Amino acid sequence: MSIILDHVTYTYSVGTAYEVRALDDVSLKLDDGEFIGIIGHTGSGKSTLIQHFNGLLKATSGAIYYNGQDIYDRDFDLKGLRTQVGMVFQYPEHQLFETTVFEDVKYGPKNQGLTDKEATNRAFDALSAVNFPDEYFDQSPFELSGGQKRRAAIAGVLAMEPAVLVLDEPTAGLDPKGQRDLLTLIKRMHKETNRTIILVSHSMEDVAEYVDRIIVMDEGRVFLDGTPEEVFSHVKELEERGLAVPQVTYLMEELRARGIPVEGHATTLESAKEEILRLFN
Repeated sequence: MSIILDHVTYTYSVGTAYEVRALDDVSLKLDDGEFIGIIGHTGSGKSTLIQHFNGLLKATSGAIYYNGQDIYDRDFDLKGLRTQVGMVFQYPEHQLFETTVFEDVKYGPKNQGLTDKEATNRAFDALSAVNFPDEYFDQSPFELSGGQKRRAAIAGVLAMEPAVLVLDEPTAGLDPKGQRDLLTLIKRMHKETNRTIILVSHSMEDVAEYVDRIIVMDEGRVFLDGTPEEVFSHVKELEERGLAVPQVTYLMEELRARGIPVEGHATTLESAKEEILRLFN
C-alpha cells in the first residue's frame, strides 16, 4: 500500500519558547514493495518523519494518504493503519513485556481480535520468519541475548502481518555479526514477501548494501532521493551535511583521482570488484 506525504510540516511545542520545526514541507511517495533507507544527521527529522507514516504524530500542516485515503479524515481507521504500518523502534527489546517470548509475539494478533489459535499460528510463523530458535519460545524475553531480543521484537510486529515494516536503527547496540545477520534476515524477508520496508540507519554501508532507494533528510527537508549510486555520488554535498559515503566509494574516488579510469559510483564491495575486474579485463 502506498504512503503519500503531501507538503507535510511538523512543529514541536507550537507557540512556546521551545518551538522547533522538525519537518518542513516534505512531499514523498513510498510505493508498494520498496526497500527504502532513510539517512541524515542527528536532528535531521528522520525519526519524526517515520512517526507520521502510521499516525503516531499528526502533521501540523499538510496531508498524508495511505492507499489513497487521507489518514486525517474523521472516519479513517487509525488503529487499523497501525497494524498495516508496523513500527519497530530503536532498541525494540524495550517493547517486550510478556512472561514468555511466544506470549509476547501473540499479543499483537490477539489485540487485532484474532482467536487464540489464529494468534498462535501467527506467532509461530513470525518467529520462524526471523529464525528464532524453537527452544527459546517459552523463555522470558528478558533472559535473551541482545540479538535474540531484537528478533523477538521484530517477530511481534510481523505477527500482525503489516504491509509496511518501518525499522528505526534496528542494528543499534548489536555486534558486527549480529548487525549483518539481522540485516540479511530483513533483506531476505523483503525478497520473499515483497513487503515494503523502510530502514532508518546511520550506517552508510548498511543502506548501500541492502536498500534500493535512499532518502536523505537535512534540517527537516528531503535533500536527496534516489538509488544508492545516485545519492552517494554527491560526496561533497553529503559531507557538508555531516554525512559520509561508504568507504568503498571513497576508495573508488581515490582511484579516479590517481588516474585509474574506474566508472560509476560503486557503493558496495561487490560493485567495486566488478568495476575493477571490468577495467583490467
